[in-house]
Amino acid sequence: MVNKLITRIIKRKMHKATFSFLFLVYVFLMNMAFSDEVKTIDGDIIVGEVVDVDENYLSIKQSGDHISFLQWRIISLISREKEIIIVSHGETQEKFSILKTANGLSVKDVNLMTTDKISDIYPKEKIARRPLFDQGLKQLTQTGAVSPLVSDTKKVGESNQLGTSTGTFETKATPEQSPSAPPKTWKGNVAAGINIKDGNTESTSTHVKGVYTNERKRENIYFDALVLYEVVTNKNTDVDEETINEQRATAKYEYKHTLRLYSFFNQSFEHDEIENLNYRLISSPGMGYRFVLKDALKYKIEGGPAYTYERFNGRITDDTLGLRIGQYLDWKILDATACYAKTEYVHSVENRDDWRVDSGIGIKHSINKSLSINLELIDQYNNTPAEGKEKEDRAVLGSAGYNF
Repeated sequence: MVNKLITRIIKRKMHKATFSFLFLVYVFLMNMAFSDEVKTIDGDIIVGEVVDVDENYLSIKQSGDHISFLQWRIISLISREKEIIIVSHGETQEKFSILKTANGLSVKDVNLMTTDKISDIYPKEKIARRPLFDQGLKQLTQTGAVSPLVSDTKKVGESNQLGTSTGTFETKATPEQSPSAPPKTWKGNVAAGINIKDGNTESTSTHVKGVYTNERKRENIYFDALVLYEVVTNKNTDVDEETINEQRATAKYEYKHTLRLYSFFNQSFEHDEIENLNYRLISSPGMGYRFVLKDALKYKIEGGPAYTYERFNGRITDDTLGLRIGQYLDWKILDATACYAKTEYVHSVENRDDWRVDSGIGIKHSINKSLSINLELIDQYNNTPAEGKEKEDRAVLGSAGYNF
């Protein structure tokens, strides 16, 4: 009796500790300073967060939620993490190029005169296609209001400390009428892991998961799936017993109304043999907002109504209307290492005791372009579980994956 009580207390504290940790991570990252820097042609530096761009102005939010509107004609450079966007001023329109630096330099470290020929000084420039300018700079480039600066350079020299190249260069302009290949908007990952025990306990646990994302100009499409399976061999009877047999999948569509505000439709599916659950469907439309939108850090919150339909063995069904709230974090810690976390809360409006929380936090490290390793903690809490079942399920998954 005492052991059961201690176990229950430990589980409750672990559950609270998990969400406390996630909350602290979110608060910490929300307050981290990932500032953009804008340098004018007069040498002035404006520090803040670029929040919008159009044909005439760049909008940057500074401390105290103060927003400054800067005309393109007075902007020389914009630095964001390890990239510097260079603005070249023509007679009728501005041109944009991007300088990739190896050491994360800012505009304070780059000396550039308005009369300098950029392709001679920074030959490794590329067209600026960043997520931040998805609805501003890139859209203007596509419509012709702003033209990107494209150059085809041949290197004859050595590299300097900026990560660019110095020496003699032959520069050849690329004809504007030659269409470039559209940028790839989708990516995915398939991962799997296995754990085998032998000796006092014989068990085999496996899992397979897949992730697909397609982030376009106005629309985002997400899909993920997870299969969990575990079998334990009874030493006395030599009979295999399934202890985990579960499949989950989620599909989501987002439509961007602005750079940060979006509407969505989320559909999730779950099947669990151990809980005698044939399937659980949760359908949820709603609105969301991207509070942090950086190359290395993204954080958003969304919410809306939810309809849950459940079917159990024995043709037992249940359906409820409720509210769904979700929060999502993606943090690129290093060039090859990323952290991701999510929390989804669904509460029935018909029964205040009927609520569930699905959460997870993980780290993904890319070994190379195609291979990666993942470590993930997933936690599923159902306040009204099936009869005889625990409220909380937790799992730690380690896997190797293929990126595509």
